[in-house]
Amino acid sequence: MWTWLRSLFWLAKPKPLPTVPRKVTQASRVQPLPPPYPVESSQLFFLPWLTASDQQPLATDEMTAPEQAVLDELQKLLTLKNLPDALLPRMADVLPQLIALTRDNNLPAKAIARRVEKDALLTAEVLRLASSSYYNLDRPLTDIVQVIQLIGSAGLQTAIARIVLKPIYREGAGLMNANLVTRLAAHADALAEFCALDAEQAGIPRFDGYLVGMLHNTGWRVALCAIERAKMPLAHAVSKQFAIEMTEIAHRLFGLAARRWPITPGFIAFAQDAVSHGLTSGQHALVPVLRAALQKCAASSLRA
Repeated sequence: MWTWLRSLFWLAKPKPLPTVPRKVTQASRVQPLPPPYPVESSQLFFLPWLTASDQQPLATDEMTAPEQAVLDELQKLLTLKNLPDALLPRMADVLPQLIALTRDNNLPAKAIARRVEKDALLTAEVLRLASSSYYNLDRPLTDIVQVIQLIGSAGLQTAIARIVLKPIYREGAGLMNANLVTRLAAHADALAEFCALDAEQAGIPRFDGYLVGMLHNTGWRVALCAIERAKMPLAHAVSKQFAIEMTEIAHRLFGLAARRWPITPGFIAFAQDAVSHGLTSGQHALVPVLRAALQKCAASSLRA
């Protein structure tokens, strides 16, 4: 993977790509974020949906003894400076270098386009991105040079990140339940899109929002791997309090995992805030962005 991405870009000082104008409508103008969503509603949605038990009503508000034992096991992880390698995705160690390459290019659009065209997956992804409603084109672009000029450095970062980061969930190492792997990946994809859009509207770098959304579920992945390794199966119907506590722990576990991934200053600061303050009391500017995105995922077609 390292060789593949390095063949696309040369290491050099960053230089903004030339851009082409895109049609701007009222819907795509910067808008203020909606009022903060209640955190609890998305908390009560996600765990039952993830475990495919969302068709069953949540149990009593009070936690059971087995649920408390699970929380106690996960709390032990939060006392560690670094999470065990066995609980982290396989690509964790190479993510910083891979994403750094997307920021370090000094090539003109034509040179970048030639390198993009050498990889079918990346070509398809930049074309998909350029044809999305975000750019609101009258007709789709097929020329890769024009596509690169349209999406700019931030768009190219997002396209490469989407290809590089999604296998973190798909490869499924450490998780026996294939349905969990599939649902984590689907939710991460949707969460990344919502976070990227809302971050931009809030005046925060779109790429930071995308990274937070795409990688946030690594906290859940770590938690579920730890539960499986401890042979502590989850009940089919969990309590409301357990769902809330699990969401908070998963957020802090994401922060611990992300310590190994110093991708951007904004992402680093958000990860530290996750460890220090959690989701409910988070202080970073991306926290309300993430909360809103989580709520949108809960209200979206993911329920189907």
